[in-house]
Amino acid sequence: FWARGQGNSMEPEIRDGDIVLIDRQQKSLLMGDLIWAFAYGETGMIKWLRPMPDGSVKIHSSNQSVRPETAHDGEINIIGRVVAVVKRL
Repeated sequence: FWARGQGNSMEPEIRDGDIVLIDRQQKSLLMGDLIWAFAYGETGMIKWLRPMPDGSVKIHSSNQSVRPETAHDGEINIIGRVVAVVKRL
């Protein structure tokens, strides 16, 4: 499905207002360092996710001013993998 990016945490890959295509069939973090759409707590996010050996998941933004977070057992719900970004003109 299509969604609209909000905020600047994923700049320069995804800017505020860009349209992203999310593949909802891809919901398993078998491959790390890809951009995923997910819910963390009550918040929907689009970020880089990296599964860790201890079972946790590192949540990274592209914007270096946004600190990484770590999710533990069941704290995130994967919606799908971001497979395309349509930039605003």
